[in-house]
Amino acid sequence: MPKEYLAKARSETWVNFSILRHGAFDGFLVTSKNSGTHWMMYMLSVALADSYGIERPKYYSENALRPYIGFPTDKPVYPQLPRLARSHTIPHRLADWDWARRLAGLPNYVLGIRHPMAILASHHAKWEYDIQVSWLDYLKGDPGGARFRCDLYWLARFWNRWGEIEAAYPETILKVQYEETQRNPRATLEAIAAHWGIALTPEAIKAALFAGTKEEMAKKADPDGEPNVLQNRKQSLAELFTGEAMDIYTAHIRTLFRHDLGYDLLTPPA
Repeated sequence: MPKEYLAKARSETWVNFSILRHGAFDGFLVTSKNSGTHWMMYMLSVALADSYGIERPKYYSENALRPYIGFPTDKPVYPQLPRLARSHTIPHRLADWDWARRLAGLPNYVLGIRHPMAILASHHAKWEYDIQVSWLDYLKGDPGGARFRCDLYWLARFWNRWGEIEAAYPETILKVQYEETQRNPRATLEAIAAHWGIALTPEAIKAALFAGTKEEMAKKADPDGEPNVLQNRKQSLAELFTGEAMDIYTAHIRTLFRHDLGYDLLTPPA
């Protein structure tokens, strides 16, 4: 295992104290990258707005959703809403210890994930214009964590730490797989509301499901927002993960990943 990877993993789990802010919230959404985060947050924000009688978000962009599900450092915008936050954080070792969890008052977490193959394909398609590397070079990744926003090394660190937390405190973690949300988004919204103990009306959930269709979201693109959020990948996972690409991916999975978070990591999702 590369020493640069081990050093980065140690640094993230011992230096990142952002988890200490989480106790200020009624619920916390933590997601792996390129896992439908904008979609999930937009549906939740519409459901919250309709349930609590406030205006809906104008766009589905990160900034437009911050008044509803903000960053941990954001101040509340709508005091009538439950305090919710989100991030892609990899938790500190404090999250492993009962006394630290009680002292910090850590909330229930919704863990938004997606099959790593789909994450990697989506991320490369979205950011290829910026990172400008081939698919094979991207799959090889950067063990030191400086070259890419997300690669197999980042996913391994995220998967392993949240897998450890879920194994130790399963009642505090609701895993939300992107693939299952696609099949039954209503069940996902209802499960999240129950896990956080927040009230979403049936009418608000119905409205959120309609607003969250790809056709409706396309009408809500923020002209100043992040580009390519609704990008469409041109190649299938079966085409991308073959030959040398599959060899690289398989080697990383077997070497780096200690938790699967409910996925068959070596088989493309249906």
